[in-house]
Amino acid sequence: MTDGLARHVLVIGAQCRAMGSLTRLEQAARELHGVLTDPALGGCRARAGEYPSLLSNKEFKPADVRKAVEAAVQQAKADSAVLVVALLGHGFTPPQQTELYFMVSDSTTESVSSAVNVRQLLTEAADEAGVDGVIALVDTCHASGAAPDAGQIAGGIRAGRTRLSVLTAAAADEPARDMRLTFALVEVLAEGLAGAGSEVFVDRTLTRELRERVSGQAVGRMEYDNDPFALESLWLARNSRYRGERAADEVVGPLGRRELQQAVEMWRVQRHLPERLTRTALTELHEFVCNGQAEDETSADWRIRVGDVAGALVECAQTGELLSSVFATALTSDLLRAAGRLAGFPPEAEGSVLLRDLLEYAALCAQPVDGARWQGLARFVAAVEYQIDFEVKDPQTREWARQHGVITEYNDALAEFSQSRRRQEVRLVVSLASAWTDWPEEVDAWLLYGQSALPARERFICESADRIGVGRAIKAALDWARSRLPVPELLMHVDVAAPAHLLAQWQPEEEKVGRYLLGAHHVVVARWSGRLDPSEDNAEINDAARKTFDAMASCRRVSVEWVDPAVLGDQAGLEQALMAGQYAAAVGLDHHPQDLHEILGLFLPYTPIILWPRADARPANGEVQTVVQQNWHQLPNAFADAYRDRWKGTHAGCSVCLGDIRAVWHDEAWLNFCRPFENRIVVAPEEEL
Repeated sequence: MTDGLARHVLVIGAQCRAMGSLTRLEQAARELHGVLTDPALGGCRARAGEYPSLLSNKEFKPADVRKAVEAAVQQAKADSAVLVVALLGHGFTPPQQTELYFMVSDSTTESVSSAVNVRQLLTEAADEAGVDGVIALVDTCHASGAAPDAGQIAGGIRAGRTRLSVLTAAAADEPARDMRLTFALVEVLAEGLAGAGSEVFVDRTLTRELRERVSGQAVGRMEYDNDPFALESLWLARNSRYRGERAADEVVGPLGRRELQQAVEMWRVQRHLPERLTRTALTELHEFVCNGQAEDETSADWRIRVGDVAGALVECAQTGELLSSVFATALTSDLLRAAGRLAGFPPEAEGSVLLRDLLEYAALCAQPVDGARWQGLARFVAAVEYQIDFEVKDPQTREWARQHGVITEYNDALAEFSQSRRRQEVRLVVSLASAWTDWPEEVDAWLLYGQSALPARERFICESADRIGVGRAIKAALDWARSRLPVPELLMHVDVAAPAHLLAQWQPEEEKVGRYLLGAHHVVVARWSGRLDPSEDNAEINDAARKTFDAMASCRRVSVEWVDPAVLGDQAGLEQALMAGQYAAAVGLDHHPQDLHEILGLFLPYTPIILWPRADARPANGEVQTVVQQNWHQLPNAFADAYRDRWKGTHAGCSVCLGDIRAVWHDEAWLNFCRPFENRIVVAPEEEL
């Protein structure tokens, strides 16, 4: 790879009136353009002017697309550069043909002249003398119809001496939905691609990864290479994971290197860190900062910061060795991720080398400003030990905490984790399962406390079959639950299970129970009562949900599949996709449908988590997704504080915040509670004769 060679890009996101608006199109085009023009990833040059490198959210005619591509081709020709072209939107293939036509504002499927022939467009771009190769990304329906055949290219002006790679979102007879290919590609390029080397190509490795992330569509590719004099390989992006794989055994991770590099550059003029940071190099830097003198010192204040960061990184390496030694038989990737979440770290703290990167986050990002020097590390060490759940805490970690002056913080963290677990084990479940059409006449309640296999159960009659009657019955259930709890146990968690028609219209945490709203002093989680109905094939759907949570636990990215009105409008196709297991993870609605109760009834048996905005929320494109992504690692419990803030008007000026989002959440704790309702039959094996 030669860093000095120019690369150009053109991303076009086009809406079509006849086909309906694509709600995530502009976001997809913007994020793809961002990753392709990132100097560390796509390395393409952003352009302004009449035909900029990003064109979206405007009225396009076929001529506009062709002129924009021609301008990009001429720029690539002038620089002998690779050109990356992305076409996002709607597409169609005429009857009895496989050629893809890219649709613009006034395009219709009855007129090929109203759209753009993508196969011809790409063939002409690759055939332009001076262009060092073309990479095309096509995220439309019937996208594989965009790939030119070798005969067309060989018959051109360059007699085939050119290069072209085409990545397509769907087969020629298949729809593409919700810009799935684009968002998956952005994720892959941002995260890096395992086993791909220093660059990512449109090849088998990339398509295999995309096919794992994009369900319900046949992601495909076409590669043509007949230019023996190309200036460099036809790479799509630099592989951000390559350096991490190559340097997995380095003492310092990406976060530590970034923090240390910034501090060193602010401290001394034009000083950079070595490519490889060993323990010896860190120790020498730390000693020099503490004892040496630098003639080219820019700011003495930054000397302290360099010493702090270098010392923290040395301590992270030593603490990592201690944990690896003490818990050698217990440390796993899942345990470390769980410890990070218990300590309150976001998913971004989980790097390619889990223990190293989580320790760096603890020391550099989770350190309170006014706390003890190693308080962040002490909290993570306690979280690791608590996850392992030793009956007797290991004396070596306790001695580590004592030597570092954080024994109190270490013990506080262990006590906090223990109290949090104990309080989460105390739960009141209130079921409105008998409400078949409207409000129920009675509610069932279970109190989960301690390790009891059989929770206490009681039934409460509603004074009236309406919301007021249900609220009073819940109040009675709360009083009953408190009367059974020993002092000083507190009831903080309440699960409310209801049918889809009530979940669509009712916010149980806003129900007045006594002097307060239910959610004022309780963490209320909405559940679907269908999982308590033995006739719902619950063993099957709950086992599917358990598999989903197992897969989500080891995934760093937010596992929400967002659904727009176009998907909901095709109910037959949606039902088929659900039966095929397509929406196996969490599902998010990017809008509030009019027929929400029917949508919930359709999704709830298949997906363990579903989210949607309130009816009075007015989110702009992508805002709901952004809010969920930012708060994902704290859900569902974070909804409780968000709803309380909403009542107080704390976020009155926000267009959308977490308090504007509703959710039905079936986590592993709920699935365990549902097991007695699964109607499983256990048969002893027959004795062999």
